[in-house]
Amino acid sequence: MYNILSEHPYKGLMMDFSTVDSRIKITLIGAGNRGRGAFGRYALNNPHKAEFVAVVEPDDKKRNAFAAEHNIPESGRFKTSDELFKKKDRIADAVIIATLETERLDIVLGAIDKKYNILVEKPLGCTMEEVIKIADVAGRFKGIFAVCHQMRYVSGYAIVKSLIESGRFGKIIAMQHSENLSYHHMAHSFVRGLFNNDSMTPMILAKSCHDMDIMRYLIDKRPLKISSFGSLNYFRKENAPKDAPDFCLQGCPAYKNCPYDVQKIYFNENTDPAYIRQMGVVKNNQELFELLRHNQFGRCVFKCDNNVVDHQVVQIEFEDGITGSFQMAGHNYFERRITKISLTNGEIYFDVSEGIIKACTFSPANEEIIKPAGMEGSHLGGDNAIMDAFVDAISTGEKNHIITPVEMSLDSHVMAFAAEKSRLNNSVVDVREFENEYRKKV
Repeated sequence: MYNILSEHPYKGLMMDFSTVDSRIKITLIGAGNRGRGAFGRYALNNPHKAEFVAVVEPDDKKRNAFAAEHNIPESGRFKTSDELFKKKDRIADAVIIATLETERLDIVLGAIDKKYNILVEKPLGCTMEEVIKIADVAGRFKGIFAVCHQMRYVSGYAIVKSLIESGRFGKIIAMQHSENLSYHHMAHSFVRGLFNNDSMTPMILAKSCHDMDIMRYLIDKRPLKISSFGSLNYFRKENAPKDAPDFCLQGCPAYKNCPYDVQKIYFNENTDPAYIRQMGVVKNNQELFELLRHNQFGRCVFKCDNNVVDHQVVQIEFEDGITGSFQMAGHNYFERRITKISLTNGEIYFDVSEGIIKACTFSPANEEIIKPAGMEGSHLGGDNAIMDAFVDAISTGEKNHIITPVEMSLDSHVMAFAAEKSRLNNSVVDVREFENEYRKKV
């Protein structure tokens, strides 16, 4: 076996882990898909940097499965966050909050009260009032508070940001950004799945909070006005095939030609494991088959309780007259984001799925093609990178490792809620007036 302490070329500078444990100790709150699959995986892959010492999860199977993977004793397993916060002393350096957004407000406030360092999934909450309350309290918090906008940490976007800041391309005039959601991801998450109904959150917040954030981050100006259009066009009962049952596995006559048949989405080698994790702890295909006969992910896509849009456009005016346009559609073969920025002395184009940046200047006339490294893994390396930043910030006490401060995150949430108001009311929304209306209610 390779002995890192004796064979590493810098062994003289290395810490003796037999006497000092420098790992950041973390409690996970919410051991579902993201909690187990992204954050939990980070600790398993980086045992020298972080370890989970406790888990909060109401589902017995999920809680015990996560605890078993991370060797968490019974004393570190909690059903509710109240049980955790009743402990007199902190039992970890940090908490990662990966619950459903309907549950985040009280948990964030409890974690701040106990002075845990915090990484919280986005969106921060389901309403403007919740988001403002969390952002305001977090803004006064003296510990590390990071919002999981992991797209900012993707190496390609880091390069785009550095190109903009170089000044070689002039000032930003406009941005075009699109999120092209694959047909199976749309069906899984936003037709059948956990985020299919705006009784929790609108689509623009649940899925495209990332995109509002990356536009706000790259442009680095505050949004002023927003308009939006979109609708649920296709996944409706009137578009169901003739004689289609409520569940695919009840014998649908159209299954051979239907791309949304569960056998095509959930039983092939390319199935995203995150899809399965959202159904709980599933041991094998037989168990998966039995679940899909009656769970929400086995439903006919035309006979669900979904009401979120399957396509939407957003037009934004930022400070200094900069304009931005965003389009989301859930009817694509390839899942990809594309960003094009027009500047006074050039343009920058980034196709995230292809991993290629094209950067052109007008004077001197020049075209540069850049292929960013490190875009492997979940969310193109963003999940690993944001965990690195969070752990490093706690280890060093230096907040500058965190490039997702809550102040800018608030703007991206406000943009999403304002876009939804515009879509529903067929109006142009003044973003500051919109935010101030809700501040009066908090």
